[in-house]
Amino acid sequence: MPTLKKFPGFIILTLTLVLLTGKTVSASADVQNDEILALKNTSRAFVRIARDVTPSVVNIKTFRKGGGPASLGDHGFGDMLEPFREFFGDDFTRRFFRTPDERMVQLSLGSGVIVRPEGIVLTNNHVIKGADLIKVTLQDRTEIEASVVGSDPRTDIAVLKLPRGSYPSARMGDSDSLEVGEWVVAIGNPFGLGKSVTVGVVSAKGRANVGIADLEDFIQTDAAINPGNSGGPLINLQGEVIGINTAIFSRSGGYQGIGFAIPSNMVKTILESLLKTGKVVRTDLGLRVQEATGNLIDALGAGDRRGVVVNEVIPGSVAEKAGIVRGDLIARVRGRDVPDVNIFYTVVSLLPVDEKVPVVVIRKGIPITIMVKAGFLPPRPQDSSVRLRTALGFSVEELTEDVASRLGYRYERGVLVTAVVRYSKADRAGIEPGDLVLGVNGHDTPDLKAFQTRFKAMEWGSEVALKMERGTKTYSVTMILTQ
Repeated sequence: MPTLKKFPGFIILTLTLVLLTGKTVSASADVQNDEILALKNTSRAFVRIARDVTPSVVNIKTFRKGGGPASLGDHGFGDMLEPFREFFGDDFTRRFFRTPDERMVQLSLGSGVIVRPEGIVLTNNHVIKGADLIKVTLQDRTEIEASVVGSDPRTDIAVLKLPRGSYPSARMGDSDSLEVGEWVVAIGNPFGLGKSVTVGVVSAKGRANVGIADLEDFIQTDAAINPGNSGGPLINLQGEVIGINTAIFSRSGGYQGIGFAIPSNMVKTILESLLKTGKVVRTDLGLRVQEATGNLIDALGAGDRRGVVVNEVIPGSVAEKAGIVRGDLIARVRGRDVPDVNIFYTVVSLLPVDEKVPVVVIRKGIPITIMVKAGFLPPRPQDSSVRLRTALGFSVEELTEDVASRLGYRYERGVLVTAVVRYSKADRAGIEPGDLVLGVNGHDTPDLKAFQTRFKAMEWGSEVALKMERGTKTYSVTMILTQ
């Protein structure tokens, strides 16, 4: 039997290199094949999502009465066409005898997703806002008319209903379980071109202060979202809707890598409320809170915990009854972190009514869980036409949703100062138009009726203590009511 000693050294070296190289090439090929297989599996997941979910995604076109091309009836041919009514029917008559108010002009293009087989569609409020007619195009290009079940401008969600039938629908997922870096798929109708699928990851969660809606708690994604995608679904790898695409952050008007979606758990709360009552019931704990700065967090002994600090507990509120006190740092509400004021009010406004929820507060450095039953948040008055001129030299009116949104008073309840008489008591006290009157003599004045009631009860010569707010700061003013 031959031994290695009988072979020249170069032959042994050659055989060794061949064996080692063969193994290296084989290992490299195996790694490459595994990587390609992983990519193919990921690709197949996207294909499956597109195939399964796309049939439930719809295109939405909205129209408004007025404008549009003139009909023959507008040019004086009405009498000539009238005899054809009995032969061609009312559709013919409507086509040729439209008045300017009956003509339809297209307002917007958008997307939506069917989430119930009976034809319940989720979309954005801004997609259907101001529409007199809503047309929905299905996967098979059938165009049907939809009705509005209800909408919620504060979260930019709207719910539509399709005619009776059975429709392909998508499953709603749990947005709270979503993680940053997770793959997501956006489906919609960009620029009205038709169904489009884009892929990206979750870039961030809990985005607020974006300026899109009053109540913001957005999922941020780099999946391409463009005009027309609004109202379409954001999908996870399980094929579940975990968000409703609502807007992009762009200086050019096109895709720049930052898109926002309303999380599905918020959407589900809005959906159920609109289906049951046609409106959204807001909830409240009866607290006024502020951002927790570094120095304040240190003073409270909160360590590295983030949250909002209670600066006022409304007397008689559910928070006071539950035991929350001024100076508490609220870290979590019903399992959700509340790192800033916007997220806090968004979470609180959508709590289940008449159900106790856990609120985690940090008090003197110690975490405490307090069970609180959320109360109703009264809706703002809708009529701002009535103004009240006070004897103190300023006028007030109702703070409506529209005015509150424009002035940044998203959660406050009070009456709005609309005018201040020069050199009056109010002027000398520093009151300005745009300020809010939150209370009079220790009593809240959430609307004009409450404000009037308090003033009518006062006598000439009595002291008037006003609790005021300007922007994000509160201040107090005391004046004497004289003739």
